[in-house]
Parts: sequence; C-alpha cells; structure tokens
Amino acid sequence: MRPEGHYLQVLRQSDVSSDSLEAILRDRGARKFHAVRRALAAHPRTPRREALNLVSTLFWRDLAHLSADVRVHPEVRRAADRDLLRRLPELAVAERVDLAKVVGRGTLMALRLDQDPRVISAFLDNRYVTEPDVVTAAARGEAPVLEVIALHARWSVRSAIRSALLRNRRLPVYRALALLTSASSDDLAGLRDSPGVPLLLKACAERVLAERSARG
Repeated sequence: MRPEGHYLQVLRQSDVSSDSLEAILRDRGARKFHAVRRALAAHPRTPRREALNLVSTLFWRDLAHLSADVRVHPEVRRAADRDLLRRLPELAVAERVDLAKVVGRGTLMALRLDQDPRVISAFLDNRYVTEPDVVTAAARGEAPVLEVIALHARWSVRSAIRSALLRNRRLPVYRALALLTSASSDDLAGLRDSPGVPLLLKACAERVLAERSARG
C-alpha cells in the first residue's frame, strides 16, 4: 500500500488525469486514509456521485473543511452541511467551539442559535458570519450570549446589533445601560414606552432622549 502522502500529492493537482483519479477511487488502501477521502470529496474532477458518497464517511472536522471551502462544488458543500447538522446535537461544547470557528454558512445558520457563550464567541469570529446572523443571535439569545455579543469589538459597534440587544428583554440591565448613549432614538423611545422594562432603564432612556432634545 502506498503512503498517504503519495495520494495527497496527486490530488493536489487540479488537472490530475481521469485515469489517476479513478485509480485512487478504486484503491481500497487509499480510501483507508481519511485525509485522502476528504481530498477526493473536495476535488473538482471527482465524479459528483463518488464525492457525495465519500461525504458520509468523513469526520466532522473534514466536513467543516468541505463546508467552508468555496472551491468545493456547492452540492458537496451542502451535503457536508447536512451531515454536520445531523451530528451537531452529539458534539461536545469544545467541538462546537472548534466547528464555529471554521465552518461554512450552511452550518453557521444553526450555530448562531447556540446558547453556549463559548460557541457564540467562536461564531462571531468566523469569516463567513454576516451582520444579519449576529442580529438573529442577539434577538434570540439568552443573557450569557448577549454579554458576549455586547462586548465583541467588531460587532458591538453596529447599530443594528445594538438595537437587537436592547430589544431583547433578557439583556442584563447594567449592560443595557451601557448601550443607551449610543442607542437610536427609536430604541430609546421603545425602552421608555414598553411594558415590562425595568424602571431604572426606562428612566435612563428618557433622560438620554431629553438630553438629545435639549441639544436640538
């Protein structure tokens, strides 16, 4: 049996011949290496059916690699995301953290609703995360998740995200108070006028509005 490195070297060639690719696909020894199976699934010249069949044989880290690689055929990426979503409930927190750092958008759509702040912290630094993703996380998160978003250097300065945080009644009062001076007038009026908002927060929102009005 040839070493793993031999097969990977061949598969790094985007113009690998059909014969060479077919030989690796039929080589049982080659398919014992998970890195080779991943490379075969990702290769643009691997027949689609073969690539899709390989997806279900991969570890979750390999699936995350496929999910995030824009060079991989979209159908293969979607298959990787489906398999990841199926396995997601079985993953430990540390595994979900690692997944959130690198995975593509298909799985990020589920991870944005994770209620472990460690997972959300990793999610916020994923290169594929968009502002609407973070708004959704802020609108539906529990207090520990909201804390992570409110303190994030990149996302906490976005007005849409501050608005989503302030509209979430699970945001701790002290954290909401810290956001008031940068809140929109609509958000401040909403805090002042909505039932169920703590009296301290209502009063402070009203004071900020009054100060703005006095400044013209």
